[in-house]
Amino acid sequence: MKKSYFYKLKEKFRIKKIDSEQPSGTWIFVITLNIIGLLGFLVLKFYGINLSN
Repeated sequence: MKKSYFYKLKEKFRIKKIDSEQPSGTWIFVITLNIIGLLGFLVLKFYGINLSN
């Protein structure tokens, strides 16, 4: 049972090959937008700006 559990866990976290039919420009846009959002969050934290009530 332990072997099958670890095998399933390993398969779940295995990096899969990217489908060549997916547009790479879209992925670059999404990753860039996430990086900009993270940088914005860090800047707000640095200056002590709190957006919650």
